[in-house]
Amino acid sequence: MTIMLWGNEVRFDAMERAIELYERTDGKVDIALEKGSYGDIWQKLQIMMNENSLPDIVAYDYKWMSELDDSLFVDIRGIDGIDRSSIPADILQDFSMKNGRMIGLPLGLNGIGLVYSKVFFERFGLDDPSSWDWNDIIENGRKVHEADPEAYLLFFPDSQWHYLFRTYILQESGHHIFSADGSIECTAEDLESVFSFILELIDTGTIPPFGQGTKFENWLPQWNEKWRKGEWGMTTASSSTIPDMATASPFPIATAPYPVPDNAIDSGVYAAPTMLLAISNASDSKEAAASFIDFLINDSRASRIISDSFGMPANVLNRREGNSLVYPMVEAALADAADYIYPEETSDELLEVISEYVHLVGFGIYTAEDAAQDMMKRLGAIASGQGFPAD
Repeated sequence: MTIMLWGNEVRFDAMERAIELYERTDGKVDIALEKGSYGDIWQKLQIMMNENSLPDIVAYDYKWMSELDDSLFVDIRGIDGIDRSSIPADILQDFSMKNGRMIGLPLGLNGIGLVYSKVFFERFGLDDPSSWDWNDIIENGRKVHEADPEAYLLFFPDSQWHYLFRTYILQESGHHIFSADGSIECTAEDLESVFSFILELIDTGTIPPFGQGTKFENWLPQWNEKWRKGEWGMTTASSSTIPDMATASPFPIATAPYPVPDNAIDSGVYAAPTMLLAISNASDSKEAAASFIDFLINDSRASRIISDSFGMPANVLNRREGNSLVYPMVEAALADAADYIYPEETSDELLEVISEYVHLVGFGIYTAEDAAQDMMKRLGAIASGQGFPAD
């Protein structure tokens, strides 16, 4: 039997140890772990769906839901051997269902938040950022950069720009970029507002200028030399990346909730499963696959092995008090989560458009107003099903 998932070495090591325990316990099954990066697994999954050659157990991201062919996966409600009773019903309803079928179960829960260097914060005399909003970040960012022109409080990996972009618009206007029916919900004014905010982050020295920042934006924060040297002090991140960041960073880190203004219309904070586990309809080992998924989600021994490498356990009974940096981050995100997340807003083409226009504004190629007007045309092309314009 094969399980395919993405992650880092911390996550892979935990899964391999859980597999070893299960194989010793069951005695009748051999489980192969097929692992890769997030992007690689998504590419493989698309190819395998087209070829109907999926492995027995597939890990998928809720962001891929709109492009998944649910007919290729087992409706979990129709198979014995998996106890779903300790997974919150709203999580199952929001993230496990497609076309009336329950195709996957969450292994862990993930949320976005802030992660910062405790050494950096001590150096500049900064307070705990747990109650900061965007104005506090700009105020403290200006303070840091004035004290040391080589230092910047905040930086964004390229993978985090779309969270800021969509979250800021939700907080300011309550608008999603696309509505439930796929039409454009945000306005040009919404787009101009977030572009202007990004320019303010640059102008105040809160984030590095794009000429410097983009040199490191595709590195994981823990391998970013500016972060490692203590020149950049804080970033936004998904909680599932924190264990690896904590292990690889050369100083202690801490986490805090994502910034939400007091007058926000919607918190805009994203909280969702880290990954969901599905069973292939083509598998010859559906019952065995179900038994192993049940073990990963519900067995307390498996939960101790997995710890927080997949986020906070989806099974509420397996959440334990401890020194985890992940739990508080996820709990804060869940407690103040966006009213609703549309998986369609996480399509690859939309994320590419957001990144492109953020960089056009960041490098001063477009004004905030011009970028907003031009981006509305691109959103219209996506909404009409045309994708990217030919030019």
